[in-house]
Amino acid sequence: MCAYTLEVMYRYVLDDTNRDYSVYVNLISSSAGHYLNRRPYVIALIKDVLYSHRLQGERIIIEHDMGRNIGTTDIVDTTDKDTIFYAQASKSNVYLRFARNRYPQTSSLLTIVALKDSRGDYEVSDVWIGGAHPAFPGDRYETSDSREYWGTHAMVQDAQVVQSKSVTKTCPY
Repeated sequence: MCAYTLEVMYRYVLDDTNRDYSVYVNLISSSAGHYLNRRPYVIALIKDVLYSHRLQGERIIIEHDMGRNIGTTDIVDTTDKDTIFYAQASKSNVYLRFARNRYPQTSSLLTIVALKDSRGDYEVSDVWIGGAHPAFPGDRYETSDSREYWGTHAMVQDAQVVQSKSVTKTCPY
């Protein structure tokens, strides 16, 4: 099989109601796919959100309030009282900021990140329950707000599988 055939096999179409583009997710190799494997009910929420949005641009970030609690977010505000550590997620070179002894918070927000592909369709590359936030420092989508935001926010301790040899208390950025 050619690479294109394999790529199409792993696509799950989320919205094909627009005649100009379709929206899909790669359930095998994308961050969104990994998230949806742990929370498959979020697929229906994504479809609801996409139905009411017209996508334009190369990279789209949609933060949508569903009007009810839809699950928990792994990102929490932090203070000087929190015990913070940094680690690289599995299969990543980017350091994430974590807070020990903190727990996920309920949220009514859903955030969807979609990238326009070479055919003009959109791939949902990432999705999470919770508000939109800047990428982590060191990520290819890092913004000027990334360091400031992640200086006061962190992921709860067990939110991601991390590379154990990368764990450090020293801020790497």
